[in-house]
Amino acid sequence: MDEIGFGLLDRNMLHVLTERGHKNGIGVIAVQVHAGHAEARERLQNWSDEQNDIIWRYRIDHEYYYFLQGGKSAQKLALRLEAAAALLQKNLNGSSALTARDRVQGHQKRLPHHIGFAKAIPLGMGAAAEARIYKAIKEALLSTARPERSGERVMEPLLWAAPAAEQSTADWSSTYPMGNLARDIPVFDTQKLVSDAAKLFESNHLIQGAAVVKNGAPVGLVMKENMHQLLAGQFGLPLYWSRPIHKIMDDNPLIVDEGLPVEQVSQLAMSRDISRLYDIVLITRGNKLLGAASIRSILECITSLRTEEARTANPLTGLPGNGVIRREMQRYIDRGQPFSIIYADLDYFKWFNDCFGFSQGDELIRYMADLLQESVRRLSGSEGSFVGHIGGDDFIVLTAAGDPRALCASIIERFEDGVQAFYGDTEVSGVTDRSGSRIEQRGIGVSLSLLRWNGEQPVSPDAISQAAARLKKQAKAVKGSAWVTGDLLDKQDREERMQT
Repeated sequence: MDEIGFGLLDRNMLHVLTERGHKNGIGVIAVQVHAGHAEARERLQNWSDEQNDIIWRYRIDHEYYYFLQGGKSAQKLALRLEAAAALLQKNLNGSSALTARDRVQGHQKRLPHHIGFAKAIPLGMGAAAEARIYKAIKEALLSTARPERSGERVMEPLLWAAPAAEQSTADWSSTYPMGNLARDIPVFDTQKLVSDAAKLFESNHLIQGAAVVKNGAPVGLVMKENMHQLLAGQFGLPLYWSRPIHKIMDDNPLIVDEGLPVEQVSQLAMSRDISRLYDIVLITRGNKLLGAASIRSILECITSLRTEEARTANPLTGLPGNGVIRREMQRYIDRGQPFSIIYADLDYFKWFNDCFGFSQGDELIRYMADLLQESVRRLSGSEGSFVGHIGGDDFIVLTAAGDPRALCASIIERFEDGVQAFYGDTEVSGVTDRSGSRIEQRGIGVSLSLLRWNGEQPVSPDAISQAAARLKKQAKAVKGSAWVTGDLLDKQDREERMQT
């Protein structure tokens, strides 16, 4: 079992923040910079270099965090935060020239960044300070996705789980199951004596807690530190040493099913009272104890997953790449959950690059990524859905929710409405294929292949890829944007199209 203890935040960071802000608190500014916006990152660096109030800064992938020293009052700190965030917004807006993607009909201007902030007052010391800092970080991050009204940021109450429509389809930690983190933990029956647990803790200093079970199901938790404090009291030993362990156990520990996502469990754990912040999380399988996980192991897992996502994500769109796509497919298959696979590919993209340049080609790829994610959110919600970037102009959508036919129709309709903005004032009446032959068509199109799996027939990610490639050829053979649908391993595919 991993040692339980402090470790939510970098120790050097925690030392600096508590030393500088334990009396007057701290402020946190969170900035999310979209992938591919180097100029925004440069302006962000210039802004931070000019801020004398910043006492610590760090970065996780495309997220940047800045910590400001508190003022003499909460009101003064709030004003300082708002002023710093407003100046940052002004500086970053200068790096966001409108592109064709921003002018697409029905789309509001999308800046390449989001800013949020929060404060922690008072900060205090030790575990209390660490908990307040962590909560301020979460609040600042969540506020980056909240709307602004009349130029004033709406600071809503802190929520430990973002609404489904706001969750990133690229966040693998939102689907990674807790069962993978389960480790062995000492187990005691409810009638075992307190002395038995005390002797076990004394014999192995690495053991930090034990589960209390009844008929194999967890009913309580005993943390070593809490037991020692209890027994160290004036009458602790005579009162509790020979009593059943259920008399001193925490009868309301955090117990989660093995299938619950690690990200959701971290939110539940960090929303607990400060006195329980570092308590072990018990994991069950079919209501029986499977194992346990420390808070440190949970947060280290999230960090590792996000690092893996950043490493494999497409640098242009920030969407998950092939490794995560394959794992996500396998996850659906392992659960036996019926789902649909939509393979999206742009037609004559080489022609577009040749005519309008690689920069505009990149903007079109980003627009397609945004369009797919927004279409999924609108028609099926992000819960149970996934959007990945295979590479180049190829994308994939996995969804178990909503009507996939309606989703395909919506993607094509919105693409045809929006793609015209990328031509500017150029009248397009034809394109050229890779062999140089001219084809009468009003510009670039999108081909979709829709596959459905019933959750029963044997299948593998390789079989899905092969079937998608076969359907993709049929869709691309149709003039204009089109979609083709079929069941996996079904050779009698049915074609449905929307021509332009």
